[in-house]
Amino acid sequence: MISIVVPALNEEKYLPECLNSLKNQDWKGDREIIVVDNGSTDNTARIASSFGAKVISCPKRGVAYARQAGAEQAKGEIIVQVDADTTYTADWLSRIAAHFANSPGTAAVAGRYTYSDPASWAPVERFFRKYVLNGAGAFFFRRPLSISGANFAFRRDAFVRANGYDPASLYPDQWGIARRLSRFGRIRYDDASVAITSARRVAKPVYILAYEVVRNCWRVGVHFIRHCVGLIRKPSRRPETP
Repeated sequence: MISIVVPALNEEKYLPECLNSLKNQDWKGDREIIVVDNGSTDNTARIASSFGAKVISCPKRGVAYARQAGAEQAKGEIIVQVDADTTYTADWLSRIAAHFANSPGTAAVAGRYTYSDPASWAPVERFFRKYVLNGAGAFFFRRPLSISGANFAFRRDAFVRANGYDPASLYPDQWGIARRLSRFGRIRYDDASVAITSARRVAKPVYILAYEVVRNCWRVGVHFIRHCVGLIRKPSRRPETP
């Protein structure tokens, strides 16, 4: 079984299209859709129920808490992250299932996203994510560095062994969870696995977007430096003398 976890906070406008796309997948295996209501005050929960989704409540605000609550209720061997304002191509779930079926050593599969209403700079972002972050990441770190929270799937057993999400980590449902899972198997990237998401969160002036890109790169850089320093300072174990 595949469990699809959808965190939602006041998503009555976008959720119906998302759930429609999930119900119209060409994959015929068992699946469940879990919508995690993260404290909505609109009709999000009612709409989710009308589509036959399992609805659970997570009053503690935050996407990492909501995804964790959904994953803990999931019954599937594979758990898939979804965003409520995103739709998925008909072959999306089939591609995810095939990766795990054909590669037992795979712990997680990341896909890409595109905007339903792309801005003029979207092709530049697409190039940067595909070739710089994910291409170089796969070469140097053996895993993609640009993980979309809206298009990511992992094995349940690896998730449990990794102790789930760490809300205090860097981008917990993206970078954070991928790093934790990478200890228990390969993180694959499938550029043909496509999620189509709203551009509402990036509908900002160019100067603000530029600032956010620099800020995010800085955060990633600081994270790497701290990680490397930690490895250097970590004392090595000496063999015990008889």
